[in-house]
Amino acid sequence: MPREFKLICCVRAVSCRPLIVFAAFMALAFCAGPNQAYAAVELPEELVQSTAVNDEAALDKYLSPGTVTVIRPGEREGEQRSLPDLLEDVPGLRIVRVRGRHGYAVASVRGSTSSQVAVYADGVLMNLGSEAAVDLSAIPVDSVERIEVYRGYVPVQFGAQSMGGVINIVTKNPKKPQTSLSLGVGSFGRFKGVLSHAAAIGGPGGKFFGSLGFESYNGDFKYWNDNGTPYNDADDYDGKRESNGFDNTDLLLKWENGIWKARASWSRKNRDLALVAPGLDKPDVIQRPGALLDTDRLDLSLGRSQTSGSVDWSWEIQYTEQNREYDSRRGNSISPIGGMNVTKSEYDAVRAGISLASSWTWGERHFMEFLAEYSDESLNVDGDILFEYLGGISKYSRSDWNFNLQDTITLDRAGTFLATPSIRWHKLDDEDHFTWQIALTKEFAPAWMIKTTYGTYARSPNLYERYGDGAFILPAERDLMWETGTQFDVGVIWTGVAVNADTTVSLTGFKRDSENLIEFGVESPRYGRYSNIAKAEVKGVELETSLAWEKWDLTFSGTWIDGKNMTPDDPGAVRFYGKTLPNRPEWSGAMRLTRKFRKGSAFVEYQHVGENYADSSEKVLFDARDVFNIGMKYDLSPTTHVILGVDDVFNQADEWRMRPDGQNGPTRMLWYPVEGRTFYLTLNMEF
Repeated sequence: MPREFKLICCVRAVSCRPLIVFAAFMALAFCAGPNQAYAAVELPEELVQSTAVNDEAALDKYLSPGTVTVIRPGEREGEQRSLPDLLEDVPGLRIVRVRGRHGYAVASVRGSTSSQVAVYADGVLMNLGSEAAVDLSAIPVDSVERIEVYRGYVPVQFGAQSMGGVINIVTKNPKKPQTSLSLGVGSFGRFKGVLSHAAAIGGPGGKFFGSLGFESYNGDFKYWNDNGTPYNDADDYDGKRESNGFDNTDLLLKWENGIWKARASWSRKNRDLALVAPGLDKPDVIQRPGALLDTDRLDLSLGRSQTSGSVDWSWEIQYTEQNREYDSRRGNSISPIGGMNVTKSEYDAVRAGISLASSWTWGERHFMEFLAEYSDESLNVDGDILFEYLGGISKYSRSDWNFNLQDTITLDRAGTFLATPSIRWHKLDDEDHFTWQIALTKEFAPAWMIKTTYGTYARSPNLYERYGDGAFILPAERDLMWETGTQFDVGVIWTGVAVNADTTVSLTGFKRDSENLIEFGVESPRYGRYSNIAKAEVKGVELETSLAWEKWDLTFSGTWIDGKNMTPDDPGAVRFYGKTLPNRPEWSGAMRLTRKFRKGSAFVEYQHVGENYADSSEKVLFDARDVFNIGMKYDLSPTTHVILGVDDVFNQADEWRMRPDGQNGPTRMLWYPVEGRTFYLTLNMEF
């Protein structure tokens, strides 16, 4: 089938279920009564006036009393970046990719586990109890206005167990009717198409936005294979990676009028799970196929906001269902993926919840915010006899309660010295924990700001960590305990003019101590499991800088991190006191230089990820990774743009290695090789 028709065909393939439910939401919203004025909470006027650089980015530092970074995907439109690609430039945030560049990807913030990071999309919590963490590669970004990454202090509106950090995704909300179409192609059989439309619907103030996206990727590429014998170079060969692609389809529909809001999103991700590569993919040899992992997800929400006297309040109901099917029985053979050769499993998760939020001014110096949430989630599991042998369950449910109260206290008359304490109560089934946090923010003149935060956290183990995924994650050997711990950070922000450029510099030091940290351990290239670490300590420094001249833009981010397992040695158990926590490189950073022209722009960027261990015993070390990317954008007209680029310009991917014996022993090829030099071309049009 010609690729030009794939986008049209995928429209016909989209399930009508989300459309029907969304239509019912629309009818309910339209019949809800006359519009009432809704007063949104705005930044204090004195803070806005004190901003040295009068633009949107300069106000980002006021989004939270803690550290926050904002990414605007529109600034990189057409570069065919995924959400993990964009997040790799955020200081303190590490993307952990499993099974290659386009495979399963999760985030670690300031050395946290990926389960400690909450991900929201338009207020909808993407984390499910049936997953250890959110697969960021499954979330489309073409319809995203901005991505906010909160670190350290977590604002009250995010009620999940998110002391590690929060990734908040805000989709587009165009102010005027418009239609846009994006078509892109790239190396290794990549095709991407996105159609979106915005319109004024539903009376005064009513705005609708919808988008439909489809992306396919063949994923076949050639690479060097050491045949699984690193001590013998004579049997090395050039292999061809197959069964490594995916097909993604996503649909987003949302409507709001300032009081009512309704949202529906649906996605389907069909992913190949390629086998561990060493010794496979030999020329002229029939290859064993990989497995298939198909994931369908539906999210629905309906909410209302209004003002009653001096109190702003809102409520929202949400519904989520997700189906994941794993099948290794492709063709006439079974792919040995996962523990104990699991061949087939199905996970069906359903969650329904409701939240109530309010904010009000108390006296002259207090701004109070409150959030209450309740959700109920059920998980149904079906699989073959091997899955039952692994100790899997067939049905499980859990109930979550969250209550958050936050106060922003003005400590001086000018409004430049603020204290922000908050308390949280979280209950899962029969166990509950109180946690608290406090932040101090002080502005000195218009240029300098100092932020410091301290707090405690507690997180319950989820179903995924306890019972695995029916494929390559084994059930925990014993029931997992809640994580608890503390975090502290202090940072300084300077905003002004340096070397004739509008400049922002942010430098933050942080430290986190954890008890009973739930950590993933790799037991073989094929499977692993979760377990509690008694103690862990993470400390580090983040640097973020941006400079904007008339024709040039320069951004830089860098992170130093030291994460250690501090569990005391115990002769009766396996411990790793002083060992580096896995997937925490000591050094990482990114830099991007952009040159603006009258009809477009060009850029060059560099990314570095230092050496890091894949296991808790420091036995599997991955080499440092360096990547250079280049690209350009040309405006054919004010509404039509062409984007052309090359990722990994110097084709460094084939040089990345691992050392199974840490610093000693021969270098070996990666378990899951990564594509090298990649070309892409995108055409964006607005109507």
